[in-house]
Amino acid sequence: MKRFRWNIYLLIILLSSCTAGFDRINTDPRKSDSIPPGDQLTAAAYFMDGGREMGYPNLYLFQPMVQYLSGAPGMSAGGKYVLNEFYNNCMWENLYGKSIKQLADLLARHKDNPKVVNYCAAARILKVYVFSLLTDTYGDIPYSEAGMAWYGKNYTPAYDRQADIYADFFKELTEAVAQFDRSQEPVYNDILYGGDITKWKRLAASIRLRLAMRLTKANETMARIQVQMAYAAGPMTDQMDNFRMLHDDYAYPDLRGNSYAQALQEDRVYQWAKGCSTFVNYLKAENDPRLPTFFTNQDAEGNDITSVTHYLSIAPGMYYWDDELQFVSPDGVIIPAANKYCFINQPFYQLRAPFLHMGYAEVCFLLAEAAVRGWIPETANRWYQQGIRAAIDQLKLYPEISYIPEENINAFVNAHVLTAGREIEQINMQKWVALFPNGFEAYANQRRSGYPVLAPITDKGSESQTNGVLPRRLFYPATEAFSNTIHYQEALDRMGGTDDWLYRMWWDR
Repeated sequence: MKRFRWNIYLLIILLSSCTAGFDRINTDPRKSDSIPPGDQLTAAAYFMDGGREMGYPNLYLFQPMVQYLSGAPGMSAGGKYVLNEFYNNCMWENLYGKSIKQLADLLARHKDNPKVVNYCAAARILKVYVFSLLTDTYGDIPYSEAGMAWYGKNYTPAYDRQADIYADFFKELTEAVAQFDRSQEPVYNDILYGGDITKWKRLAASIRLRLAMRLTKANETMARIQVQMAYAAGPMTDQMDNFRMLHDDYAYPDLRGNSYAQALQEDRVYQWAKGCSTFVNYLKAENDPRLPTFFTNQDAEGNDITSVTHYLSIAPGMYYWDDELQFVSPDGVIIPAANKYCFINQPFYQLRAPFLHMGYAEVCFLLAEAAVRGWIPETANRWYQQGIRAAIDQLKLYPEISYIPEENINAFVNAHVLTAGREIEQINMQKWVALFPNGFEAYANQRRSGYPVLAPITDKGSESQTNGVLPRRLFYPATEAFSNTIHYQEALDRMGGTDDWLYRMWWDR
């Protein structure tokens, strides 16, 4: 593999064990001053979506929650809202115990070294992104004191309020961009942007844009100001600016393989990850040419039968075995129950598939919404249509993908024009499609925008622990109750005294 030096692989292997308590999470991650900062930056990035653990919450929690997929064993967690502590804790343990550990150490070790200022600037941007995943999932979290036990000997960090965390996000992004210095050493071993400072600055503006729009319900004034700052700074301009991780054909536990694909390949789950009716029926209603890219139907021998089943989809909350009826086509073709539902297409469970954390298409939709709100001097429909086109184009990132003919793309884009009074809905529905398979952001945007409007779940067996109500956050890991007792209880007190996954966090009001 030639995209980065082999010593980063050794670093990843050495640092890849899961940990739970902050006393263990924040121990010295390096043991040596010889690890190059570029290797730590790359390790932090790989920990975000390599090695399967980060694939679990995406596949089993967030994708069923936003009704992309349903049917597979384990999807009761996100499809019926049944607590699974392992899936619930994966983001916390992996992002704090691995990504944040590396970034905090990099910044602490090199804060007074002007030669590596560009590594520090990039690390600050990436750190904002990682913490945004955590706070958008759990709410109030350890932030200002997190990751510094080795340097500050603080093993029980306070839980910062989400409003304060967001304010610091915007400060950090501003300072990080100003910190870049082209006269100093470039960012070597940069798996994300190859040391291109301009692209890192565009990423910072794009993340600011996403986080600013998150605040439309909580603080519209701050949202507008930060959107305008992001727009002025210059977010992504094309697909080459996409914030994505490249992967290779390596299976678990190797971090070089896509974590989402690793989760799908485990026990061949991909064949039971069925297209959810909310998603599939929307694609059908819109005559979306991406439907056969996302899903397929095959019989027991692997033959394509989509011409018979026409992408029959499963209701949200159902397991694939819940419906035992055969499918009978109008002309009498019989398809056994086990094969009648469409399931996720093979490009998405290739280990060498990239993972798109944020793409140009999302930026286009954010700008379209900002224009609708009158916050930027742009034509909303232009950015809306550009977002649709970019969302189709970004699928070319996936290996063995079938390209959609240009004339089909043009026809689809031209058929989609914003309608007065429905702009926010239309933009966010197409954004939902564009985000697939990134359940992390789709879940956050659904709570913020209300789109898609989720269908009631089917709960055979009455398993749901929320009476079918969508959780608004995840629970804190149970280990926090005894490893960080005082600050954990303070966070719970702000929610009324209990760890409540129906509690609406600050920006979700």
